[in-house]
Amino acid sequence: MYYFAYCTWLDPVEMKRYEPDAKVVAKGYAANHAIRFHAAADRADRGWCHFLNTAEAAGNKCLGVVFELSPERFTEDYDDFERCCVTVYGDDGKMYDCWTYRLIRPGVAMRPPNFYWHHIPTGMKHFGFPQDYIDKVLATYEAAAPCPRADRPNPSAIPGKGADSR
Repeated sequence: MYYFAYCTWLDPVEMKRYEPDAKVVAKGYAANHAIRFHAAADRADRGWCHFLNTAEAAGNKCLGVVFELSPERFTEDYDDFERCCVTVYGDDGKMYDCWTYRLIRPGVAMRPPNFYWHHIPTGMKHFGFPQDYIDKVLATYEAAAPCPRADRPNPSAIPGKGADSR
């Protein structure tokens, strides 16, 4: 199955933690989608990546990478996130039917903790995303409220499904 990574899973180190057998298929974009940073629902402890697909995202392209993942990954649930399907236009000229995660109920605009944020520019640079896109994502990050516990450490070496262990 094809998965569209647009945020932390762009970092090869982070993807390997979650899915050691992931295979890169193509770079590409999701039309009329954008990255945002929000707290989950009414929580106020941290922000997460959100895959925005409302009218606010019209005309935007969310850049990312299509990965081939084992079908079992499609059944994994994470606190505060849901799976969604999206068509991705690959840089190779092909279209891919993918799935990805997005916040179920995005709350206030809020930055994620530093350990989480670090994966995003690292991954975008690793895959050679255009600097203007990286700058746009950085501006979106900077526009969000600071994370109250920005310097908290990564809570686990092995990622869990609960928000407290990721």
